[in-house]
Amino acid sequence: MTLAQLKYFVKVAQNGHLTQTAKELLIAQPSLTQAIKKLEEELGFSLFEKKGRVLFLTKEGKEFLPYAITVVESLHKAEQMQDLIYKRYTGNIRFAYTRPMSPNYIPNLIRGFFLKNENKKINIESYSAATAVIINDLKNDKIDFGFCSDSEVQDDEIKLIRLMEYPIKLVVNEKDPLCKIQQLHVKDLMTAPGISYTEGSAMDQEIQKFFKEQEITPDIHYRTSSEEIQNFVSCGLGWALIAQNGVPMMEGLKILEMPELKLKRNTYLAMRKDRELSKIAQKFWGYVLSYNEKFI
Repeated sequence: MTLAQLKYFVKVAQNGHLTQTAKELLIAQPSLTQAIKKLEEELGFSLFEKKGRVLFLTKEGKEFLPYAITVVESLHKAEQMQDLIYKRYTGNIRFAYTRPMSPNYIPNLIRGFFLKNENKKINIESYSAATAVIINDLKNDKIDFGFCSDSEVQDDEIKLIRLMEYPIKLVVNEKDPLCKIQQLHVKDLMTAPGISYTEGSAMDQEIQKFFKEQEITPDIHYRTSSEEIQNFVSCGLGWALIAQNGVPMMEGLKILEMPELKLKRNTYLAMRKDRELSKIAQKFWGYVLSYNEKFI
C-alpha cells in the first residue's frame, strides 16, 4: 500500500468516475485503474462496484475511506509544513527590532541587502517589539535574530554584538523654565515635571539607573512610547531624556546640555548561540555587521 494509491482511492471515491479523476490527477486512466486494482489486491477486498459508468463504494470501501482520508490529509499537511520549513530555512529571514532606532535604518538595511542579492529569491519578515519580547521570541525560535536596545541582557543562550550607540540628551519645550538656567545640572530636574518611557522598558531602566546613581527622584508625570515621547514634550507636559538617533527634533523642542548626563543608548544584534542560521540568514547577518562598521 502506497500513499499514491490511497490518494487515488480517495479521489475516485469523491468523483465516482475514473476518467474524470485521471484527468484531474494528470495520469493515464489505465494507470489509475491498475493502481486501484493493486490496492484492492493488497487489502483483500473490493473498494468499488460499477453501476453503468459510475463507481460506487462497496460496504468495505465505505468503511475504509475515512482512514484513507486521514492519511491523505496528513500527507497534505506534511507537504505544507515541508514547504513552510523549506522557505523558512532557505530564503526566509526573520528578525525583530526595538526602538529607539532611526526610522530609516531598517528600510535602508533591507534595501542594500536586496541590491546585493537582486537575483535571489528572498523573503524578509520583521516587526518592532520590546527587548524582552525579542529575547523571548529568539528563545522560542520565532525569529533568527533581533536588534536589541538593552545592553544588560543576562542570558547564557543569547549572543550579543554591539552595532551602534546614540547619545541620550535632555530635551525640553523651548518655553520650559529649564531653558533659563545658565548652567544646568541634574538636580535642576527636580524643579519640573518629567516624562519617561513605558515602565520596565529598556530605556526606562537605563534612565532610572542614571537617576539612582545621581541620587535624585524626579517627578515623572507621564510615561509613553519612544514614538510619542517627543510629542509629549512638544505639548509642554515636561522634560524627557531622549536618545538622539539622527531623527530631527520636532519644532518647538530644544536640547539642553547637562554635564552629568553621559548616557549612551546602545543597539545590539542578538541571536541564540545554539541556533544554526540558514545560508541566506548567515549572509544577512554578515551584511548587518559590515553595514554597521560606520556606526561604531
